[in-house]
Amino acid sequence: MANTINSALIVDTVAELSLTSLSNRLAALSNFTSDFSADVKRPKDVVQVALSTAGSSTLTNPTSFNSIGASTLGATAVTLDHIYQPFGLSYADIQNGIKLEKILKVNMDKLADALWAAATAPITVANFGAATVTAADSAVTPGSAQLKALWAGVSKAGRKTLIVNSGIYSQLIPTSTTSLPLSAGAYGFDGGVFYASQFPSEAKLAGFACSSEAIAMAAAAPDLDSVGNDFLVREVVPIEGLGISVYYNVWADKSTRNLIGSMELMFGANKAITDGTIASVYNP
Repeated sequence: MANTINSALIVDTVAELSLTSLSNRLAALSNFTSDFSADVKRPKDVVQVALSTAGSSTLTNPTSFNSIGASTLGATAVTLDHIYQPFGLSYADIQNGIKLEKILKVNMDKLADALWAAATAPITVANFGAATVTAADSAVTPGSAQLKALWAGVSKAGRKTLIVNSGIYSQLIPTSTTSLPLSAGAYGFDGGVFYASQFPSEAKLAGFACSSEAIAMAAAAPDLDSVGNDFLVREVVPIEGLGISVYYNVWADKSTRNLIGSMELMFGANKAITDGTIASVYNP
């Protein structure tokens, strides 16, 4: 059996899975402040992510039009890490006709988990204070005091979003065609309601209401110039709706004849504004 690689098929598969896997699983990240670029960065490089903390005064019937106002801008330092998801096939797998695209999705899911964990790592009691709500998942229901408390905890935020575990989300999802959809505006959260499969930053953390200024994220390109000529496939695929680009590479190991691939990027997150920007719910 010929030892070949269909690079066009892999690129198409990667692009399709980015839409169905990464875009869906990481959709909630669009509610945080970000600075995503194609600049080449290295591990532990620092990006200053700009934050707008106050706007200018609004004028009525102005007579002068050369003022730029007095908006207040701050910045949060975000340290980047090299997030690297390896995958591949052994020479024996290749000879048995197994295609590389067959293992892309499971590894893309792992990458999504790693990015979500990195983005939410700053959400801790040390950074944002104790739980606003302590309750079982079943207690956070439409109209409940617990749901109202989460909204109230970020009531001064310009844009409010609710991100919860699957147990709470299941209490809030529509039960009929006349029920409230969980899109923008649901339950007063103009950013919408999202669910996440895990909250690894704190034990028993079940979700949080947040302002976009709570977390600052940064992403950039890894430095691949020194090895780029060895790649059989080298592709940059954006995560739709987020603006993050993931770098996909495939190459062959000459000594083993294994086919090796990677999905990688530079990524980091840090707490930004901590006062009134996170209202968390913890399980008992």
